[in-house]
Amino acid sequence: MHVIESAYDPGLSVKRILFVDDERYLLDGLRDALRPYRRHWAMSFVTNGDEALSRLAFEQHDIVVSDLRMPGMDGATLLARVRDVHPSTVRIVLSGQAELRMVARAAGVAHRLLAKPCEIGELARVIERSCALQDITERVELGRRAAGATSLPSVPRLYLELTELLHCGETGAEDAARIVESDPGMAAKVLQLANSAFFGRRNPVSGVREAVVYLGLEALRALALSAEAFQRFPIDPPIPGFDVDGLQRHCTRVARLAHAICGEEWDAEEAFTAGLLHDVGLLVLAVDDRTALIDALRRARTAVRPLHEVERERFGVTHAEVGAHLLALWGLPHPVTEAVARHHEPPKGDAPFDSVAVTYIATALIEELEANLRPWALPVDGLDSDYLEAARVTARVPGWLELASRQVGEDLR
Repeated sequence: MHVIESAYDPGLSVKRILFVDDERYLLDGLRDALRPYRRHWAMSFVTNGDEALSRLAFEQHDIVVSDLRMPGMDGATLLARVRDVHPSTVRIVLSGQAELRMVARAAGVAHRLLAKPCEIGELARVIERSCALQDITERVELGRRAAGATSLPSVPRLYLELTELLHCGETGAEDAARIVESDPGMAAKVLQLANSAFFGRRNPVSGVREAVVYLGLEALRALALSAEAFQRFPIDPPIPGFDVDGLQRHCTRVARLAHAICGEEWDAEEAFTAGLLHDVGLLVLAVDDRTALIDALRRARTAVRPLHEVERERFGVTHAEVGAHLLALWGLPHPVTEAVARHHEPPKGDAPFDSVAVTYIATALIEELEANLRPWALPVDGLDSDYLEAARVTARVPGWLELASRQVGEDLR
């Protein structure tokens, strides 16, 4: 077994990372380039999938970074095995050109996909962000166990079926339409979204198949996940001051705005999905501990403070982090899960402008407009001007605010 260990300081909180690639010179290069991180990461390097599984059986790792094209067991198969046997381990693909079908298979089991050649700084940033997100979800899980919370539901059926269809490499509108039509409520939501002014369609869409073609399978998956998530957490009896229908409208507005902000520059599908799901943690809290949520809502209104600040102070975690924990269990890609976890936090100034930043901006703009329309709305944060300056997007905010006004105005007509 070709294993190279990096020295690390046992007095620090260490993450264990396993790199898998059949090219030994590449592993040696990674070992040397990542040497500055050895006090924080315990790194192992192996040359094939069988060695990786043996290593994982011997010692738990937090992250596995794997190539795709390898002799014997390919990377997609390896990561699927890791998912099944070590579900809490973060799975990252680092690969060059590969067959489209293999990439599609890997996308179904990996949290992040990185292409070779990848700058070491970018790889390190992805690993660091994955570690931070893993810490958040572990903290939420520990809190839920301590509170005796009920188990969270498994990933929704429609989302799984659409994901399998997307990753089989032979996606067809007829197959997707058939899956959607099996749920009348979902079919109605798909038609409603396809006919909304957000997508700018002049002629009405009357059939599910036409709507599927028009929306695309990625948007369809996001919509299916959002619709089923709201169904999975029935709130009965209703909680005073907590409007589930209003929450769903709010999430849709944020998703639409996030998609519009991205345009052709950033990943609109990731941002759209994160927007649809960014407040799913409120549903979890409403079902798991409605008394605590009622108390937090009351305190936020009384103290005129944003809800997430009160949650952090009272419970140690926010609804954003609770929602990210659920999505991590459901296996959503890390860019989406991270955007949900941090939708109330301005990214660091040196962070890349991606779906995390877009979801933060879209949430803040929509919340501000909604607060102005509803005097009883919860207090909200405004956009962090220092972050906007650091990200060099201040000049774009007026245009984004106009887009936000259109999203809210459409719902009011």
